[in-house]
Amino acid sequence: MGKKRQELLEIADRLSRAVRRAGGKKHISELTGIPLRTLGNYTSAQVEPTALSLAKLSSACVVSVDWLLMGGDEEGPRLTIYSPIDNQSAFVRELSLRRSDSNTLTVFENAVMRTFPKSELDRLNLNPEGARLLKFTGAAMQPTIADGDPLLLDITDTEVVDGRIYAFAIGDQLLVKRLRRRFPHFLMRSDNRELYPEEEEALIESVRIVGRVRWVGRGL
Repeated sequence: MGKKRQELLEIADRLSRAVRRAGGKKHISELTGIPLRTLGNYTSAQVEPTALSLAKLSSACVVSVDWLLMGGDEEGPRLTIYSPIDNQSAFVRELSLRRSDSNTLTVFENAVMRTFPKSELDRLNLNPEGARLLKFTGAAMQPTIADGDPLLLDITDTEVVDGRIYAFAIGDQLLVKRLRRRFPHFLMRSDNRELYPEEEEALIESVRIVGRVRWVGRGL
């Protein structure tokens, strides 16, 4: 047996175990949108899973892509603060950043989709299609938002209401702060007033609102 075939069989075995623990093929097929026949081809080692399929399956089964591909002792949930996926979970797309040729940061939609409790989306009156996840870095919004916290954004809510928290881009920076409109400027305020005591200004026309922050492990 060739090395490639052996690797494919091992991936199929790990995937089969993960799918079985997460509720079975029919359930995972419905959650991911991967046709049941295609999923069966993956778990029987007839076809190698695509990168996009692996991303969806790893989120649905709450295991890492690395574990599916290479195995090891630790499967590990992809996003540990979320409960394992079940009938009460929905997929929410993740946002990432990339630097364009003009040296500005572009927010784009990652192929990775994470599971998120439907009850929280319902409580926030958010459709999964209009929700996005983004990982926060820095100390500017402590204690409200800590370094490394995942944020849930409402990308349909881009009309600034004074005092609310938004993710927004200015040139090559993606920021998360409270905004106030004082034409022709936005006033930007951090919650960590000890480190960032002063409000900053930015011309409204220079600010691109990505979405309103609605959740940081709890509702805002």
